[in-house]
Amino acid sequence: MQKNIVNKTPRIKKTKNASIKKLKLLITIVNRSKALYFSDLLEQFEINMQTIVYGHGTANSEMLSYLGLAESDKAVIVSCIREDQVKKAQEILSEKFEKIKEGKGVAFTIPLKSIIGVSIYQFLSNNRTMKKEDKNNE
Repeated sequence: MQKNIVNKTPRIKKTKNASIKKLKLLITIVNRSKALYFSDLLEQFEINMQTIVYGHGTANSEMLSYLGLAESDKAVIVSCIREDQVKKAQEILSEKFEKIKEGKGVAFTIPLKSIIGVSIYQFLSNNRTMKKEDKNNE
C-alpha cells in the first residue's frame, strides 16, 4: 500500500504590486527669497515630506553674472516624490523658472533604492490606503 505524498511546500500568495510606486528625491535649488513659493508649488504633486536647507553660494560676482544669477543666497528644497509625478513636477518647475522674476533655479531627481517599513513608504508616497487594500485581498 502506497501512501499519498502531499507536497508540503507552502503556497506563496501573489499580491498586487500595482499600488506600489517607486520614489525619488527631487532636489530643487532656487533663490532663498523664492523657497517658500516653490515649496508650496511642489505640494500639488502629493509630496508629504519636504526639507528646505538654506545656503550661500561660493561663486564670485563674475561667475554669477555670467550664469545670469542675481544673488548667491540659495535654498535647497529636498522633496520625496512618487516617480509617476516627476515629469509633471519638472515641467511646472521649468515653466516657473522661466516666467517668474528672480525665479531661476535647478531641479533634478535621485532614485531611492529602498525604504524600511510599510508605514514610512505609505507616508512618503502619500498612499495611506495601501494597508486597507492589502487586507481586503487576503
